[in-house]
Amino acid sequence: MDLLLLVGLRPHHFMANLWWRLLGKKLRARARIDAAIKGLPFAHARWAHAVGIEDGEIVAAAELDGLGPVFCVHCHIARGDDPASVRRTLRSTQEHGPAARGILVTHEAGAQIPQLAGGAVTVLPTACDSRIEGLHAALVKARAIGADWLVPLDSASLLPRHGLAAYGAYLLRQPPPAGAPEPTLLYGDEGEISRFRAKPKLWLKPQWDPRMILSQDYVSRACALAVGPALDVLARGNEGGPQSLYELILRIGEDMPVTHIPRITALTSEGGWRRDGTLNIKAVRRVLGARVDEIFPGPFGTVALSFPLPDPPPTVSVIVATRDRVELLRNCVEGVLRATDYPAIDLIIADNDSVEPEALRYMEEVSADPRVTIVRWPHPFNYSAINNFAASHARSEFLCLLNNDIEVIEPHWLSALVREAMQPGIGAVGARLLYPDRSIQHAGVAIGLGNAAGHAHRALPEGQPGYYAQALIARGASAVTGACLLVSRRHFEAVGGLDEDGLAVAYNDVDLCLKLRERGLTNIYTPAATLIHHESKSRGLDFDPEHLERYMRELKVLQERWDTTRVVDPWHHSGLDRGKEVYVRSVP
Repeated sequence: MDLLLLVGLRPHHFMANLWWRLLGKKLRARARIDAAIKGLPFAHARWAHAVGIEDGEIVAAAELDGLGPVFCVHCHIARGDDPASVRRTLRSTQEHGPAARGILVTHEAGAQIPQLAGGAVTVLPTACDSRIEGLHAALVKARAIGADWLVPLDSASLLPRHGLAAYGAYLLRQPPPAGAPEPTLLYGDEGEISRFRAKPKLWLKPQWDPRMILSQDYVSRACALAVGPALDVLARGNEGGPQSLYELILRIGEDMPVTHIPRITALTSEGGWRRDGTLNIKAVRRVLGARVDEIFPGPFGTVALSFPLPDPPPTVSVIVATRDRVELLRNCVEGVLRATDYPAIDLIIADNDSVEPEALRYMEEVSADPRVTIVRWPHPFNYSAINNFAASHARSEFLCLLNNDIEVIEPHWLSALVREAMQPGIGAVGARLLYPDRSIQHAGVAIGLGNAAGHAHRALPEGQPGYYAQALIARGASAVTGACLLVSRRHFEAVGGLDEDGLAVAYNDVDLCLKLRERGLTNIYTPAATLIHHESKSRGLDFDPEHLERYMRELKVLQERWDTTRVVDPWHHSGLDRGKEVYVRSVP
């Protein structure tokens, strides 16, 4: 856009830029064209939009040089790194950052260090055996020269034009409230670059999620470290301190504020997010220690882990609401009682006025099992009321709401839910639900999709990465579906259970989860619990003509109560399409 304006309004500047490029003076050409662009009409407004500054804040953040925080960029060169790639990385830092910053280069012994024209590049003289050792040396140097922030840039990545400005603009725009701690870690979105693609593929990231960061390193390739706190964490770590940038981020995130900047702050190599899985497992194991039971490789370079269960494990009441449809009920109940390995379980079947003899006969038969209780709800269908009524008969520590059209396909599903729910500060935990064709029906609920709430990654084939494998990792979620939802009975009762009056059928699970979040609890989605969901076979679809009026009424309740027509889900992104449950970039 800027180049087109330059051609139309200042063609002589554009031709001068081409001349310097033909002579091989790329840095001089870049500097001159930047100066020309700054003089174009409304150039500052366009720049402010690019780095994420609102109109009323432009004056305050107009010139970051000398006004706001001071940044340095760090690049570590390892033996075997491609010199041409390293040169491109360093040139991008020279071209696209504020002039006042320093570019700090560390290197392993024997690494090739490219020679670059222009200043601002400081090669630290002492060789470093690893990237984390180089990062430590760069942080020490950054503090010595008065820098506030250090941006660690991978030697195969590039700094985009407004990368550092986006961090600086955020810090100028949003100082922490009085008494609140200063941010210690910022991270942005990424653009994956490939020589086979004209434009970067954008990774638009969620907000900071302490559970997701244990499953996937979605931060370290596009982040900025507050120099002082990062050095403090490096100094106090056990076994010689963190052994990788990812481990450093995990330790910072345990008790310090981390903030997402919804701007592209790094251009990274395509597929890089899938790498380093083995190293990441080591980092998570070092940080969690005895707090984790098992840890093993997940798909696409992610980390899968299970938290320990106490001995004895907590009791769980599984609540299944049903009416007739004995073929569904039998399949669900047999899966819970015969195909689930959790040892401390009881089953409450909430019968909503069944009349079919076979269904009644089956409930009588299964009630002979001492783990089974039948409760009767002889009233019009009200999912919230039925489950609240059944929950009032529960005496277990946890409640598991389970649709009667759920099919158990692996024995450890309930154990996986309980392991997550036992962690501090957890509200509801939801499973990965698959359609009978094994595509995804539920992988967490995102608020605001369709101006209401939608199932993230719906219809993604099982095992496919989709949007950066987010359907395949344990992570936080605004809500999870009530088709399979585990929650502490104490938390369920504290928020008043499901809304019987305003949300009798639709969105009551979303409302429950948002009430839990309002109390400071975190909801979790885990693919470690996977089941088949024969969706809505027993009660019909909300869009059937006989249900539409009720559905629209309940939709309005959700929208007005939780402002879903405007809210951006923390695990979605303002740049993603709110009209689709698969994650695709919205059209500008």
